[in-house]
Amino acid sequence: MITVQLINPPIGAENWSLSLCDWDITTLIRFVGWNGKERLGIAEVATFEIPGGLTLPLRIVSLQITKWNEARTALIVLYEIQSYRPYLWDFDLMDWGDEPDPSYREVFIPGLGNYYYYVDTEEMILTEAAPVTQDWLAIIGP
Repeated sequence: MITVQLINPPIGAENWSLSLCDWDITTLIRFVGWNGKERLGIAEVATFEIPGGLTLPLRIVSLQITKWNEARTALIVLYEIQSYRPYLWDFDLMDWGDEPDPSYREVFIPGLGNYYYYVDTEEMILTEAAPVTQDWLAIIGP
């Protein structure tokens, strides 16, 4: 199992979502209890059961932190990364184009242990304790 928790999310953040997959992007892994629930409350923890046969590293398919608009009719994205598709969809070609997707990063969980995801450097760092100077981070562990 891998558990992910946000600490010090962006001001005003209300929800977040996270999807993982194997490195080759063949098996999508949703958090336990997903069952159509696409987002967690900002203080909720996401737990993932890793299917047998999958090996680390795991890709972060998408990580999104959001808040509701004033009317609570639409979500506003405060932060987003993905390591699924490096290019934007070209609607004229109806295929992946050659324009780089600004939200694309090679973000992954390299192995079992406790990790902190640093937004400012966009990397996973194996550590025992989180520095208090970061804007926000995610703890990832077994």
